[in-house]
Amino acid sequence: MSLFVNRKDELEYLENEYKKKGASLIILYGRRRIGKTELVLKFLDKKPGVYYLSQKFNAVRQVEDFLDKVCPQIGVYVPKITKWDMALKFIAENIKRKPVIIIDEFPYLIEGDSSSISSFQSAWDLYLKDLNIMVIILGSSIGLMETEVLGYKSPLYGRRTGQMKIEPLKFLDIHQFFPKKSIIDLAQIYGCLGGVPAYLNKFDEENKFPENIEEKILKRATFLNDEAIFLLKEELREPANYELILEAISKGKNRVSEIADETGMPVQNIPKYLRVLINLGFVKRLHPVVLKKNRDIKTNTIYEVSDNFLKFWYTFVYPAKSEIEINRSAVISKISENYDSYMGRIFEDLSNQLLRELNRLNKLPFIFGKIGRAWGKIPGKEKGKNTYEIDLVAFDEYSNNMLFIECKWQKLTLKDTESILDQLKEKSTFIYWKNEIRKDYFCIIAKAIEGKENLREKGFLAFDLEDFKYILDKTAK
Repeated sequence: MSLFVNRKDELEYLENEYKKKGASLIILYGRRRIGKTELVLKFLDKKPGVYYLSQKFNAVRQVEDFLDKVCPQIGVYVPKITKWDMALKFIAENIKRKPVIIIDEFPYLIEGDSSSISSFQSAWDLYLKDLNIMVIILGSSIGLMETEVLGYKSPLYGRRTGQMKIEPLKFLDIHQFFPKKSIIDLAQIYGCLGGVPAYLNKFDEENKFPENIEEKILKRATFLNDEAIFLLKEELREPANYELILEAISKGKNRVSEIADETGMPVQNIPKYLRVLINLGFVKRLHPVVLKKNRDIKTNTIYEVSDNFLKFWYTFVYPAKSEIEINRSAVISKISENYDSYMGRIFEDLSNQLLRELNRLNKLPFIFGKIGRAWGKIPGKEKGKNTYEIDLVAFDEYSNNMLFIECKWQKLTLKDTESILDQLKEKSTFIYWKNEIRKDYFCIIAKAIEGKENLREKGFLAFDLEDFKYILDKTAK
């Protein structure tokens, strides 16, 4: 049975919109499998309304299919109507209380007939905006939703009354899928599946992590075994080049030139593929959280796979496709041997989430407004020794406080931690931001830290998985 987990804020937002008098046009979007449909169906429960999953038909067939599907939901006859404005008006007039009309995968309508969105504009302007009604439009193609539906050139621009991008669940949410699992188990699962409800629902809580990988991901014809290529084929006509790019980035080739070298593709072609992957929500573009000048953005841009499942797939599964068919257990062994290394960057994200939660709870020395990775050049150093990287830096632009953080998916002795903090202090001097007046704080986050309280007494911030569990227990109450 699939679980519906922690969309309290999203449901509250929709409920508040529904309570308002008059017409509401709400746009919800987010990557596939994120739980948009489950969210709106949960919201629709016990409310008067209809739900329609769009199809890629021509305009007339779209309207006919819409009426065929939704009229039985409200117990009315199917009229002979071929235009969206009249179809939507008919449905609205045949629901007594404030109706909710949900159109899922709206981009399919646009792909089937580009005039559909103008027809919706006409329906809204002529009829719907003057009614006591709620219309919710959903879409999975993030780029198309942001340009064709939300963009200023869209026929619907200026008509929406609200919008929300549905994001993956946070790490602290996924324990509801696996209440018996330890905090380490949960971190490993999150590293593999991220916060996508459809994926989390596939893992068996009774299985150990390697067993779930073998049974739910590596085994042929299972949902997750086909998922990565399905996602790409659903959105892209020729996914092969995109797969090469995702594999390259998953290997740590984060710059355009490195991706080109790894894939053998012309360097001038890489940006257009990256733009598509970013629009789909599969890749993210990163810049140092602190930049001396805006022009430094171009030379300090890197790319990462933003989806943990795709990151896992293109790190471990895609390169081993042939071997999986011959000897799955050998592939599982390789994954197990290298998973701690893989978790290093994942743990940076978990640490980011922990700090944001502590920030929200006002449990840090100051309230930060920005947090992110930092890297750059060290002036005066020879090539090969002239760069630095800090896992996370948090600061508030309106104060003089800055927090430097190192994240280690390791069990650290006190000696290890002190050495890491000494190096962190040195690297902090390469960050040029209010250097003369700022107050620096230093933090270590690890799987486990020996002498954590001693470090705190010395003025350092120190957190490990015990603290994740503490926050988890607090938020679960």
